[in-house]
Amino acid sequence: MATPTPSQVESFYRAGALGLRALEAREGRGRRLGPAADATWRAFRGDPGELDDRDRLDLLLRDAAATYPLAFAPRRIFALAGLADDEPFGHEWPGLPVSLAKSLLRDAAGDLSPRPARGVLAEVASAWGFAPSATLAGDGGVELAGLGPASRVAASGAGSVLILAEHFASRRDLDLGDQVLFVTDRPGERQLFGLAVALLGSATAPRVALPAAAHPDGARALGFDRLTAAIVSDDADAGARDAALQLRHGGDAGRRS
Repeated sequence: MATPTPSQVESFYRAGALGLRALEAREGRGRRLGPAADATWRAFRGDPGELDDRDRLDLLLRDAAATYPLAFAPRRIFALAGLADDEPFGHEWPGLPVSLAKSLLRDAAGDLSPRPARGVLAEVASAWGFAPSATLAGDGGVELAGLGPASRVAASGAGSVLILAEHFASRRDLDLGDQVLFVTDRPGERQLFGLAVALLGSATAPRVALPAAAHPDGARALGFDRLTAAIVSDDADAGARDAALQLRHGGDAGRRS
């Protein structure tokens, strides 16, 4: 991947702060945000000036990235090369201005009441400048209603993440991380999908594939020996859309669509 632009870096942080707020609301322990977390931070940072809100936000994201790398680690989201598996940022990562980090932390701590995952994910999509479609392309609309515990799904498009998250959240017998292979070359969509899997509480790490690598052998290497459905939203990039449909239909999607 190319070096992230300043706009992409800001979008990553905005989405990450939304994810931190959602995790804190779900867990309700006051470990990341809120008065108790503020007190812990004041004791940890030492004298004012040694560490600032930019450091605090990065530390919170690093901590969350240990469990949910596709949601909080730039290494995974931007496909940064040359970093160890346990290093989410790298020494060349630009970070944020202190003023923006402070604003994001303040907003994240402002309302820690639990919210439906789809609402949080819609805000994440907006932070990345996406306008997710509520309409599924191809045969996805037919297959969505029939998804069950045995389904194995190829998906693409920010809209598909929101639609799948809502459907999977309504069924305790479904697992977004285990059952969906997400096809994209967009960093924001990777983070969106990573956060969806994290917020739905899947115990399985999310799997993503670049369109160029979305072929049967690549899918099998990611644990998808078979695919029973393709859920593709109208906002999906054409290359990712075609790759997801080809995975589902064994290479003949180009002739069907």
